[in-house]
Amino acid sequence: HEGCVSAIAYLPGEERFVTCSDDGTVRIWNVENGEQEGMAMEHDGPIWALAITRDGKMIQSGGDDQVLRVWDVETQQPIAEWGGHEAGIFSIDMSPDDQLVASGDFEGRIVIREMNLDEHGRIKHAIETDSGVVNSICFSPDGTKLASGHDDNTIRVFDVENGDLILGPIEGHTHYVLHVVWSPDGSQLFTASADYSIRFWDSETGQAIGDACQWTGHTDYVNCISLSPDGTKLASASDDKTVRFWDKGSGDPIGAPLQHENWVQAFTLTPSGEFVACGEYSGKVSIWRV
Repeated sequence: HEGCVSAIAYLPGEERFVTCSDDGTVRIWNVENGEQEGMAMEHDGPIWALAITRDGKMIQSGGDDQVLRVWDVETQQPIAEWGGHEAGIFSIDMSPDDQLVASGDFEGRIVIREMNLDEHGRIKHAIETDSGVVNSICFSPDGTKLASGHDDNTIRVFDVENGDLILGPIEGHTHYVLHVVWSPDGSQLFTASADYSIRFWDSETGQAIGDACQWTGHTDYVNCISLSPDGTKLASASDDKTVRFWDKGSGDPIGAPLQHENWVQAFTLTPSGEFVACGEYSGKVSIWRV
């Protein structure tokens, strides 16, 4: 990539992964040889978010051009192009059953739409949060809730069926909330922030959990986090040029940080938890065995 790698995700099977970048492209890569597969998929401007359907057949991407594009993984051809935003798209997530896609933008709007090509991605809800940038959105494991992290330092949880705010705004972070993920059982929310910390919360009450509710160690923005498949470890990537691993139960660091040459803007664990792919501000992508 010729610009910052803004998002990265593995395709099912762990043999390929997908990246998007400020250079306006989405690309598919072969894990084994590091070669790009097929053509670059392009937007009119920087791309900040992507998601992949669980069956691995389609990619959704969004960015500065305010359009959500759907691509065929095998042909790299556009399948659909959907509006609904009046600002750049900064976050995207798919529901666990692949039936819905949610996108958040620079002005605080969250759009939940049906992943139905025949219905042209019919919008189910358009939610105005008035919270600044929607940095991250994430469906709960059962698909009934949608959590979001915002530039006003808060977390919100919405009911997917009716679009209502059911929890929040949750306060506690002292700077932007950059990433939010659910625990595998849906009982907890984990958040990464520009205040250099990782926190976790009871997803029913919004209360911070226990004495270890705030994990510190990073020395710059924590851009993204991911839970291991078994839910016992959490990994985090930061502008301090490291990826770190934590014990979810105690919050204690595990092993040495993975050192990078640049800010780590995006990363993803393989479904098996064996490898981590990291995308840097420079456009470089690296794969580590963990």
